[in-house]
Amino acid sequence: MLGRDLCRLLAAGHVPVLPLTRHDLDLTDERAVGCALHRARPAVVVNCAAWTDVDAAESAEERALRVNGEAVRVLARACAATGARLLHVSTDYVFPGHAGPPYPEDAEPGPRTAYGRTKLAGERAVLAELPRAGTVVRTAWLYGPYGRNFVRTMAERAA
Repeated sequence: MLGRDLCRLLAAGHVPVLPLTRHDLDLTDERAVGCALHRARPAVVVNCAAWTDVDAAESAEERALRVNGEAVRVLARACAATGARLLHVSTDYVFPGHAGPPYPEDAEPGPRTAYGRTKLAGERAVLAELPRAGTVVRTAWLYGPYGRNFVRTMAERAA
């Protein structure tokens, strides 16, 4: 959902984009990721890939970590090797969820779920591998015309 909307927005702004789906590139394959970035030589990589099934991550945390943590480290290392900046999309699930006001950027993470722990691992990988060229953006929900999103979920629950 995020990747599709982002590509459409960038194309409308005449920004060149090379969208790669999970069928085009396995982010857990270090060699394939390195080769793809070496060939494309992007200035910026936006990581829209993630294990997003919050509930399933509880019973498959190792698999979720492979996508949300280890694959992100692979991508960050490939960006470092090619000089690309990396924008990584994360989540508010990295926090414990008990704050009243919004969390400040420097709030201490404390995930209480497997999903949150795996996403925090990805954040830490980006910042460790790309201290000057990595950016983490946290969001609570994604909204858009494609895929599962907050609006559809609430409409389904209300029905």
